[in-house]
Amino acid sequence: MRTPFRKNHGKITFVLYNKPHSCNGNCLFCFKSEGFTKSTTANEDTLLAKNTSWSGKKQLEARFGNYLLEKDSGIKCDFALKGDSFASHSEDYLIDYTKELYDFLNGTESSTLKEAANLQKLSKDKCVTFKIETRPDQIDIKKCFFFMELGITTVEIGVQSLDDDVLNYNHRGHTIKEVINATKLLRQFGFEVVYQMMVGLPGSNREIEKEIFTKKLWDEQFSPDAIKIYPCLLLKKQYANHNSLRNLYSKKLWKPISNEDYISFLFEISPNIPKYVHINRIQRVISDEKIEAGIKYMIDRRIFSSSINCLWQRSVANRLDKIDIYYINYNIIHYSQGKNRYCFEAVFQDDIVLGYARFDLTENNNSIIRDIRVLGNMLLVGEKNKNKECQHRGIGSALLKAIETFALQEAVNCIYLKPSFGTSTWFLDRGFSYTNDFYMIKCLA
Repeated sequence: MRTPFRKNHGKITFVLYNKPHSCNGNCLFCFKSEGFTKSTTANEDTLLAKNTSWSGKKQLEARFGNYLLEKDSGIKCDFALKGDSFASHSEDYLIDYTKELYDFLNGTESSTLKEAANLQKLSKDKCVTFKIETRPDQIDIKKCFFFMELGITTVEIGVQSLDDDVLNYNHRGHTIKEVINATKLLRQFGFEVVYQMMVGLPGSNREIEKEIFTKKLWDEQFSPDAIKIYPCLLLKKQYANHNSLRNLYSKKLWKPISNEDYISFLFEISPNIPKYVHINRIQRVISDEKIEAGIKYMIDRRIFSSSINCLWQRSVANRLDKIDIYYINYNIIHYSQGKNRYCFEAVFQDDIVLGYARFDLTENNNSIIRDIRVLGNMLLVGEKNKNKECQHRGIGSALLKAIETFALQEAVNCIYLKPSFGTSTWFLDRGFSYTNDFYMIKCLA
């Protein structure tokens, strides 16, 4: 499969696609392949989705088969929904789609999404993280409440650039203002925030992009938890309709960034990337025979291991060749991620991250945990640790205890969090209780 089977980041990621649907955008850099969602082409992932008539349940069922996973064994699932802009779909469609995913994990068909969510809390196979991708101008309070109803934990927004002139040149349809508003709202609701950024866009240049990646991106009003970086590419005619970009390319009004220049750029900006950032990706996964102009081979991210100090590079899966070792004598540290925002890490040996959490101080002496996870090889829910894994040895509880100690020092009254439906029982066991169908709370005062 195009999406590799990995369980060394504490969970198994299942890439799923919504049906093709207009994102209401008209960007110069976007491409369209007939019968597929925008900015995707025919590959093993998208063909699987199309061949199941874009059914989330059937895609997930096929993935379990591809990965030889045993149903009801305690799989920790990371749902990664892709396809156009998530928030542009109708709510009824998204409710039905999401309910089917939970129904598959639960092993029963529910009559409502709420029923499926409640069953997921007790299911053996659990959704522990749930990611979506959407445009920043489609985020508002109503959408944030709706995302909570679906059990979403992470929202990736297509920022692309933090220069209004570049956004306008590319007909992006939004400005930096919408990015700021979306980021603020998502944090307030307790979501992890991911930015999708592009390098080499029409109308941009290296000076603009250096300013963005070394300064603007880490300004207080932005400063995402994670980023994905995509160099702008031109695809061949037989694979996609990429006419707007091709027209600029043929008139020499746009030139894609080369492999050498892009690698040089990443080395140049790397000292300015904060350690709390998780760099999820540095390029699109598109086979070189489909690319007419732009980077045509996969860059080995290990070449940046000594220069980029992000969470991905420092994670146990990327720092150690063999991760089934004894993890003892780790330390819990924390540092600032911005004003009233903090990253807590469980660190082993030479800055190897075994787990981390994101914690924000909010108004009225309250606070919110926006993310908490333990990395390393995924152990099944309820599986005993044989002393050679990160998970199920108390690292998550240690992170939580460190947060509570810090919160007390900051005179915090209550800690809120919005867990995935699959992780809620873990927090119940650690003193949290429900305030409503979505939020949990632990009072300290």
